[in-house]
Amino acid sequence: MDKSRKEIKVGMFMLVGLVLTAVVLIQFSKGTSLFRGTYELRLHAVNVGGLKPRAGVLLAGVQVGSVSDILLAADGKSVTILLKIYKENKIYHDARFVIEQSGFLGDQYVSIIPTENQDRLLVNGDEVACQEPFNLQEVARSASGFIQRIDETAKKLDAAVSDLHRYV
Repeated sequence: MDKSRKEIKVGMFMLVGLVLTAVVLIQFSKGTSLFRGTYELRLHAVNVGGLKPRAGVLLAGVQVGSVSDILLAADGKSVTILLKIYKENKIYHDARFVIEQSGFLGDQYVSIIPTENQDRLLVNGDEVACQEPFNLQEVARSASGFIQRIDETAKKLDAAVSDLHRYV
C-alpha cells in the first residue's frame, strides 16, 4: 500500500506541474490569453505580404489583440484576416486597418489607426477593409523601369548633342 500511495502522490505532482506549465505557456505566448475575453473582426485584403497568424494587432502602438487566422478566398484573389481583439478595447467603424512592418526587415503586424471615432463601435463578426502592406519588391521593379527610361533618355540626349556638335 505504501508504494501505491507514493505513486499516486508523484502522479498528482506531475499532473499539477504539467497543468501549471501549460497555463504559463499560454499566458506568455504571443496569442490571446485564456483569461481574457475577445471579439473577432474580419479584415479583407488583396495581399497580406508576410503577415502570419499570432502577429500582433496594435492600436496607437499598444497591443490590443492578435491575428488568429488568415484565409485565402475561394477565387484566390483576396484574403480574409481574422483578428481576436481584447473586449476592453473599443474600435470604431471609421478606423483604418493597415498591415505594417516593424523596422526594415521586422515582423509584420496589423495597425489600427483611429480617425474621428464617430461611427459606431465594431462588434464581434464585423467585416472591414484592410490596406495592403508596403511592397518593397514592387517599388524596386518600378524603380528599375524608371532607371531604364532615364538611361534611354540620356542616350537620346547624348545622340542629339553629338548631332548638334557635328553641325556646329
